[in-house]
Amino acid sequence: MTPAASVDGQRAQANLPALAVALVLVTVTAGLGLSLADGAFADARREPAERAAAVGLSERLVSDASPLTTRGNVLNGSEVDRLSDDRFVALFPASEGRAVRVRLDGETLVERGDPAGGTTMRRVVLVERRQSVTVSRVPGDRIALPRRTPRATLGLTPPPATNLTTVRANGRVVLHDPSGLRGTFDVTLSRYETTHLAFEHAGPLPPNAVELTYYPARTTKAELVVTVDA
Repeated sequence: MTPAASVDGQRAQANLPALAVALVLVTVTAGLGLSLADGAFADARREPAERAAAVGLSERLVSDASPLTTRGNVLNGSEVDRLSDDRFVALFPASEGRAVRVRLDGETLVERGDPAGGTTMRRVVLVERRQSVTVSRVPGDRIALPRRTPRATLGLTPPPATNLTTVRANGRVVLHDPSGLRGTFDVTLSRYETTHLAFEHAGPLPPNAVELTYYPARTTKAELVVTVDA
C-alpha cells in the first residue's frame, strides 16, 4: 500500500464518527420537525373548534332567550348572583366537558376545569338590578310612577266609609271588586312605558289609604369575559 493510500484510509476512518454524529443530528432534527408539525396541525384543528365554542357560549349567555338575561345583552343581576358551577352546566349543557371560565367586571362567576390557555371572548354588556321604592302616601286618586317597573305592590286601606272599587294602569283595569278593594295586591305593569295609576272610589280617599311599592331597574355597564379551553 502506498503512503498516500494509507493516509486516505486513515482520513476516511477518522471521518466515520463525524458522519455518524451528522446522521444522528439529521434524524433527531427530522423527528423534531415532524413532532412540531404534528403539534401545529393539532393546534390548527383545535383552535377553530375552541374559538367556535367560546363564541357560541358567549352569544348564548347574552341572548334574548338566555336564562340570565332580561333582554338581549342585558344580564339579570339577581340571576347572575345565583349562578354556580353546577347551575351553569345545567343552564348551558354544551359547556360540560370543557374547561370554562366566566368573569364579569373582573369577578369570576364560573370556573370549571383549568382554562389556563384557550380562547377568550370579551363583550360589553349591561347588568340590570332592581330595587324597591315605596310611596307610603299617595295623594289624590292618581299617581304617575317616575320610573318604569314591571310590577307594583299596592297596600289598600280605605276608610270604612269609602268604597275603593277599581285600580287602572294606563287605562287598563288591573284590580276590580264592586264590593270594595282592601288588602295587599301585586299587579303586573308594562316595563316598556311609564305607568299612570288611577283609583276609582266612592267616598273620600285620604293619602294614607294607598301605599305603593314599585321596582325600578338600575343598569350598569360591565365587561363579560368568557374563556373556553378545549
